[in-house]
Amino acid sequence: MIEAMAARTRVCLVDDDIFVRDALALGLSDAGFEVLTAPGAAAGFDLVQRENVDAIVTDMNMPGTDGSEFICELRAAWPYLPIVAISGAIHLQGRSTCEIATELGADGTLIKPFRARQLADLLNTLLRDSEASRN
Repeated sequence: MIEAMAARTRVCLVDDDIFVRDALALGLSDAGFEVLTAPGAAAGFDLVQRENVDAIVTDMNMPGTDGSEFICELRAAWPYLPIVAISGAIHLQGRSTCEIATELGADGTLIKPFRARQLADLLNTLLRDSEASRN
């Protein structure tokens, strides 16, 4: 079993699909993360403001504020917080979803479907890199 880098590593998971959100939250919890969930960008931003989180995972394609806008808002407020963008669409507006997310400030990307284990591995890598760059 994969374990989160540090005990009680907190991740904010934002996805409008309750089934995806619940499945990923369960998988990340099993990997040792404490997972806070939100059904959309506004609720996610609120959660990140209120809670001390170590990383954010956001869907790119959501109603209202989409993942692209959300990543920009997050980067403006928390420039060093690791962000993972996830999406079921390989392309948005004729461009690669991963390319768009990275240009906007996401540190990592995954295209659905993927396993929670892959997300946990990516988060652990990003958190380790983030910690090393601060020291």
